[in-house]
Parts: sequence; structure tokens; C-alpha cells
Amino acid sequence: MAASQLPLDTLSTWAMFNNIDLVDVEAREIPGCGIGLVSNKDLSREEETFDIPSLLRIPHELILSAEAVENYAKVDKNFRQLLDVAGHKSTRHDICLFLLTQTVLSDRLQTSFHGGVPTPWTEYVKYLPPQVPVTTLWTAQERQMLNGTSLESATAAKIVALTDEFDELREVSSSLPFWNVLFWESDKVSLIDWVRVDAWFRSRCLELPNSGEAMVPVLDLANHSSKANAYYEENSKDEVVLLLRPGCRVSSGEEMTISYGDAKSGAEMLFSYGFIDPASAVDRITLPLRPLEDDPLGKAKLHVFEGPPTVEFVRMSGTVSWESPFAYFLCLNEEDGLSFRILQDTGGSRELRLFWQEEDVTTTTTGFGQYINDHPLAQIFRLRVVTVLQDLVTSQLERLATSISLEDLDESLNEGGLICGTCIKAAATLREQETSLLEAAVKALEDQKTQLLADENVVAYLGSMEDTQNDLAEGQASNDEEDFS
Repeated sequence: MAASQLPLDTLSTWAMFNNIDLVDVEAREIPGCGIGLVSNKDLSREEETFDIPSLLRIPHELILSAEAVENYAKVDKNFRQLLDVAGHKSTRHDICLFLLTQTVLSDRLQTSFHGGVPTPWTEYVKYLPPQVPVTTLWTAQERQMLNGTSLESATAAKIVALTDEFDELREVSSSLPFWNVLFWESDKVSLIDWVRVDAWFRSRCLELPNSGEAMVPVLDLANHSSKANAYYEENSKDEVVLLLRPGCRVSSGEEMTISYGDAKSGAEMLFSYGFIDPASAVDRITLPLRPLEDDPLGKAKLHVFEGPPTVEFVRMSGTVSWESPFAYFLCLNEEDGLSFRILQDTGGSRELRLFWQEEDVTTTTTGFGQYINDHPLAQIFRLRVVTVLQDLVTSQLERLATSISLEDLDESLNEGGLICGTCIKAAATLREQETSLLEAAVKALEDQKTQLLADENVVAYLGSMEDTQNDLAEGQASNDEEDFS
């Protein structure tokens, strides 16, 4: 159930009734970008000036933050019940509960339904797009284009998490009469509605200095640009204001843009915002790491590890580097000095503890990159890690090469509307970026492997291992001769 849409030309009236000052900007359709903000007059700002006029001003009470959700629960006793049984998990989750409520109320207020306290957001959700091009809202056919990319597993995991959240919401709120009527009778709310409000939050959320994670009406219409001509901030009244960047000149009718940040990879931009800006995307890829198939400690490692079990590759100035605290942990075993023990505390509780060289490191599992430094086999451990990462990257490249070809997509699918052209373009950009980086990563890892294989400690260790294997082979041959004599 998506909220019915309101015409864009009514937004200025809604803004006026809710004390939003559209000073020098207005909302318009931007070709290829949906709705955006444009200047309605020529604007300029000198590099150094203390008098900075606001282009847009949004009062604090309209900012949708954790504080706003809590304040709404104080005036709506029914929402308080919902928040108490289903909320308080995260700012994102609480805001999504609020948005879902407002979306349903915006439709029910047009009927004979009684109950629920309307807010300015009850109307504003009707200006939010029913379709958001983030990958969680792509169709199954469209998600196939992500096969082999870092977003394949990330999107699948997010959909599973959202499904679990929705199922839990339905379970705990069905016993509340008001919410059972509002949400679940006649299946008024479905999983796609929960996925949509999550997409609204992720694609429009801002990090404000005072309010924290928040959605800001009207300002959230501003599109991203790597060469943004405006920026936002909270003023002394906790209002959110849009300001012209120093040294910028803007003509009447020109789009006002802000920066969504310059530290995200192409995959992160597509996942959060539904597009990739090659000019501002960081050349980075994050891949999941799984325990080795023959590792008896694999499940225990995942259980105690503090961070994400991933590896991150970054290319800067043509040089590829990688970071993965988990990879070092992954490649160590009992013979190296790693052990798990179940200990009982004074209260009788039992807990799984991790030890390295007889030292308890349960609370610092991300430190194995440093722990191995003083070990005589440190270079061998590093060689293991590089080999595992090289296999991972090679496998990822093979999956990218053998997955669905965007150039050979069935024209009937595209023409029939089963695959969105915007999704095809975004997937093609992502695959091109990640293929290039992975190819460079393979070379960088091969160079590291070559250097490690030339290390005197590694040469000596591998030589001793070879001698041991030869001795075992000779012993076996001798035994075989005796058997046949």
C-alpha cells in the first residue's frame, strides 16, 4: 500500500501551512533526476562573508529524528503502544515505524476510520516517491544483474533482515486491537511497504550536528552533486537551513544541489541512494569472508568476532591496498596457538572465550594482524591470508564474468518493462567499477605473494615442510616394499 500522490505544485502550500520558508528555491521536476530544488532568482555569495542568507528554512519541529518519534509517542497513546512493543531498536527502525504509520493514516483519514494523531508528515509522505531505485526495491529480474558484484550478497542479506523485521512487527502488533485494525485487517500493510519506508529513510536520511540521523522535509528533495553549490546546517534555533556555498554563483532556474558525502563506494551509493556518481564514488569494494570449509573452529570464530567478517579493497592513486582484521583470525588454527574454552563465571554463567598463545583475547578479536607480529611464523600467516584473499578475488571475478551479460539482455524483457533502464545503467556502472578494481587487486595480491615467498623465513619453513613430506614418502615406500616381499 503506497500513499496516494499529491501534485508537486501543491507542495508550496503545504510548506507555507507548516512554516517552511522557501526563500529563494522551489521544487521542480528535474529531467533524469526526479524532483529537485531549483533557484528562483540569480544568486551569488562571496568567499568571505558573515551575512549568509538562507535559501530554505525548516523549523525544528518538522525534523523527523529519534526525538521527534519519541515526542509523537507522547501525544498518540496508540503509537506509544506500538513503539513500546516493536520499537526502540535503532533510530532507523523507529523512524520507519513512524513513516509506516503516517502512510497508512494518510489513506485512512479519507475514510470513516477514527483514531491516530495526524502530523505534517501525514500529508508529506504523499510527496515521497512510491518507487525508490535502491536495490532492495529492484525486481527479482533486476537483482540478477547484481550477480557477481558486492551488492549481490549485501542486497540479499538486507532483504532477509527487512523480512524478519516485518514478520516481527506483524507478530507483536497483531495483538494490539488498534494496530490490528489499522495494519493487518484486509492485509492493508505488506512487506513491500516496510521495504519502501526503509528505502525512504536510507535514501533521504541526513546526519545533523544536533538532531543526529534525521529526515528533513523539502530539503530531502535536493539532489546530490560532486560539485554541489549549496550545503545545509542547523542554526542557533535548531532550524535546518540551506545555504549557498562560498564563491558560488547560481542563475535563476539552476538546480540547487548538495553533497551526500565523498566517502562512499559505488556499491554503497547504489545501495543507499539508488544511483552511482562516478565523479564522487570512492574506488572501494567490500567482500564477505567465510570460514574455510575444513576449519573445525569456523563457527566459533564467527561467533566471537567483534567486527564484520569482510575484506575491503581500496585503490588510491593507482595503488591497491586491503584491510581485513577477520582474514588474519580466519587463517589461524590450534597448531598456531589459537584455542577456545568455555569458562564459567562467579554467577554460574558459561561463556565461550578465545585465547591466543594462552592469553585471553576475547574482547580484542580484531587485533590478530598485530598479535602475529612477534610470532616466528608471522610471514607464513601473512602468506596464508594473501592466498585466501587471492582465491576470493579470483572467484569473484569469475562470477562477474560468467553472470548475466547486460549487453545481451533479452530485448523483450526490457521493452516489456520487466527490467528498468535506470537499473541496467546502474548495474553496468557498478560491474565495470568492481571488475576494474578486482583485476587490480589480483595483481596486487600476486605481488605480495611473490614477496612473501621470497622471504627467508618462508623459504626455510616451506623447505622444512618439503623435507618432512619426503621423509614420510620414503618411509611409506619402505613399508610398501616390506608388505610385498
